[in-house]
Amino acid sequence: MWKALKFCVIAAIILALAWWVAALPGEVTASAGDYQINTSTPILLLLLVVLVGVLLILLRVLGGLRRAPGRFAGWRGGRRAQAGETALQRGLVAVAAGDAGGAKAAAVKARSLLGDTPFVQWLSAEAARLSGHEEQARLAFERLTHSKEMKFLGHQGLLRESLKAGRADEAARQAEAAEEAYPGGSWTRRQRLALAVKEQNYAAALRLAQEPRERAALAVAAADAAATPKLALDFAKQAVKADPASPAAVAALAKALRKAGKERAARKTLLKGWALAPHPLLAAGFLSPDSTKLERAQAAAQLAAAKPGHVESELLLGETALDAQLTGEARRHAQAALDAGNQDGRAAAILARLDGKPAPALTPAWRCTACQTQAEDWSCTCPACGKIGTLVANTTGSALVTL
Repeated sequence: MWKALKFCVIAAIILALAWWVAALPGEVTASAGDYQINTSTPILLLLLVVLVGVLLILLRVLGGLRRAPGRFAGWRGGRRAQAGETALQRGLVAVAAGDAGGAKAAAVKARSLLGDTPFVQWLSAEAARLSGHEEQARLAFERLTHSKEMKFLGHQGLLRESLKAGRADEAARQAEAAEEAYPGGSWTRRQRLALAVKEQNYAAALRLAQEPRERAALAVAAADAAATPKLALDFAKQAVKADPASPAAVAALAKALRKAGKERAARKTLLKGWALAPHPLLAAGFLSPDSTKLERAQAAAQLAAAKPGHVESELLLGETALDAQLTGEARRHAQAALDAGNQDGRAAAILARLDGKPAPALTPAWRCTACQTQAEDWSCTCPACGKIGTLVANTTGSALVTL
């Protein structure tokens, strides 16, 4: 409706203007040599309009001819850029798929179309890495470190190559450079963390770790390696703060407190840790090796009272009672632990000793939650997969119901 009305209004204006021009009075005479032209005023105005239109069309044609070479070059450049972008995309897919030949072919084509851009340099470096040409890859990654926008990828590639070759010092330098190129990157932090752990620089690793279990494990390791009792105590407190239920962290704190001359605080820490998560590591710290067997049995009863009826409490009471030759108590507690579901062999071993039979094989005390590898001793990293803070108590059973 509005379009039709608009068209009618414009058509009316044009007709009115044409009618007005046609009604203009007068004639115009133009002479050129022997030629003379006579025409009316409306016809002259029409000729002028046509002449201006022709001149404008001519100017546009001449301008188009003048700009034609540049437009043609731009069209060709656009096609080359599009083809180069396609080659880069294919190269990225080939790198992700581990196709060395496809990545190399895409890198060559992209370079011919786009030149030696930083993105092309990265693709060439990755293609060389996949092909096993380590020196060529290293040189390509080094060139990439001079790019303002993509130097992180250059240092990342050099870091991986250094780690692969076992050059720890060079890897550490590249990790620092990568962090400077892209501060706060999680990938770089993980690499720096792994390097610090490999160098047993647990204090530096602790500053990089973020997961609570990782921090607890690294703090325990840092406490064991601390140069002074005060520093060991500080690290041990960080371990317990990160993971209060970690037996290794609680045992480390008790050990550090003893070294600082705080025996009462150490025993209180072990009692609190046992109430939260009983573990043989805590019992080993609570029972004095210099005391008699009967005194150890009495101390075990004090510790077990912090978590009465728990499988670990029953096992501790049974083991210390057996050492003190309290056979009746030993059998009762061992049977209670066995009935509660203990399957690591400790309860069965107590009963076997009481019956004069060979003791069954014991399950290792620790298990990695990442790879399920079992270990006899605790460490901050899994001895098999190297993950940090993944060793947990490898015990079975549930709490006993005491009436």
